[in-house]
Amino acid sequence: MIERAISGPTTAGGSFEDEQQEFAWKRCRLLFLAGLAVAALGGTINVFVPSGDPGVVSPLTRFEWASGAWAHVVSLIIGLGLLYLRRDHSKVYSIAFGIVSINVVLVIYNGVAFHPATETYFGLSLLLFLSAALIPWRPAFQISLGALAVVMFLLLGGVLYAVFPEYRSFWAEYARASGGTANAADLMRSQTIWGVTGSVILGGTSALVSQTLYSLRKTAHRAKRLGKYLIREEIGKGGMGQVFFAQHSLMCRPTAVKVMAADGDSIALARFEREIKLSATLTHPNTITIYDVGRTPERSLYYAMEYLEGLDLEVMVERFGPIRPERAVFILKQVCGSLAEAHSRDIVHRDIKPSNIFVTRRGGIYDYVKVLDFGLAKQITADTASGITQTGIVFGTPRYLAPETVLGSGEVDGRADIYNLGGVAYWMVTGQPPFEAASSVELLVDHVKTPPRPPSEVSEISIPSELEAIILKCLDKKPDDRFQTATELEDALDALSFAEPWTKKLAEKWWDLHGILGDEPHDCDCFFHEEAVSGEERPVVVADLSN
Repeated sequence: MIERAISGPTTAGGSFEDEQQEFAWKRCRLLFLAGLAVAALGGTINVFVPSGDPGVVSPLTRFEWASGAWAHVVSLIIGLGLLYLRRDHSKVYSIAFGIVSINVVLVIYNGVAFHPATETYFGLSLLLFLSAALIPWRPAFQISLGALAVVMFLLLGGVLYAVFPEYRSFWAEYARASGGTANAADLMRSQTIWGVTGSVILGGTSALVSQTLYSLRKTAHRAKRLGKYLIREEIGKGGMGQVFFAQHSLMCRPTAVKVMAADGDSIALARFEREIKLSATLTHPNTITIYDVGRTPERSLYYAMEYLEGLDLEVMVERFGPIRPERAVFILKQVCGSLAEAHSRDIVHRDIKPSNIFVTRRGGIYDYVKVLDFGLAKQITADTASGITQTGIVFGTPRYLAPETVLGSGEVDGRADIYNLGGVAYWMVTGQPPFEAASSVELLVDHVKTPPRPPSEVSEISIPSELEAIILKCLDKKPDDRFQTATELEDALDALSFAEPWTKKLAEKWWDLHGILGDEPHDCDCFFHEEAVSGEERPVVVADLSN
């Protein structure tokens, strides 16, 4: 989980059709704008470059006002206006089909009425294939457009030939000029047959294009689903898997979904399962909440947890510098609450570090802490029997390891988390970890043997001596000399007094000043869809989720 502003759901409920309708609205704008550009270009060329085709005539000059590039321009402008006036995405297909149909009629009318002896398929093919490529609708729309073109070719030529003498005169003159034996009616029928044949071919081919793209979009949509969760984007990646921003398809609840790496080994899989199980047993409000768990069709594990918007302590200090002591205490006390519950259940986190302490907003409360990632957590009374812990392997982050974890001697209990938290506190008020070295081995040796420098000698801000004493006590090499429980540490922090204590109001002011958090989600426009209610498990390829 990284800093990210929630912009709200991108679809109304997350069904495939809803997603396509919203996408279609944007694509229709593109199609209509492209059509305007083509029509304007064509009209300009017609004005300055007269056609040299001897078959191009205007036998119906008194009706010429109903054709030409300007008619296309007007229809497309109307289409754009309807898109912007009717922001209801459920109407987008009706608007698109109506406007494209009008332009199909105009293209065929212009060809049959004013260019009767010329095979004018360019405009028709452009309309059919642009709509197939850009608008994410079902192929039935393309078939309907092709059918409309067929009907227009069948009706328009025959009607014009029967009603207007000048139209019959044109074909008679054209028959004499061609020097063949065919009469005017035969030539007109032949041209109509070619028009119908071309429309069938173009309509069928464009429908095939539409079907192919529609199927690909549907496959891509299904590949972004895990159970009832719609995957939106990757927001993190680690050794144990990927984390994605997702939404519940029924409730639109922002969710973080963690997916175990598809190629993970059995040990990593066991740790991932343990993270799920241990995290799910914890209910403290400052511990990340697990919503759901499941498997992909490839049998990879995933679980859904609450989505957090904000900053972890590592990023916060790197970006804004050391944290004021009173604010650091405000944050540390919340971490203590989370650890106190875990320790009461004989669960040791073992990887408390700045990046695993996330500062966010919950219910309008700012600087709200969430403790993340129980992936290395150990249940003292049961972990040895599980076979997951291996002799000779050091678990945790070298910068914040407790000495007993490094040495691997004796039972590692909650006091190791107290040491880790002391390192986090050191980082918060100084902007530096307790020890820095060129290699991990040197860091481990420092944790075992080297006393840390007092934070007041390192930090650029003033640190009260009482807080410094608490941090150094947490970082004592001997577990017996540290605070023995997270509750004891919380009490010590609570006993500190400051001239200007950190308050919720100050926290809100800080977040507003830096503009990190977006607006809190309000009403959701989700609807219950049959696809979501059925609980159908969609195929997913984990390797493709980050594309």
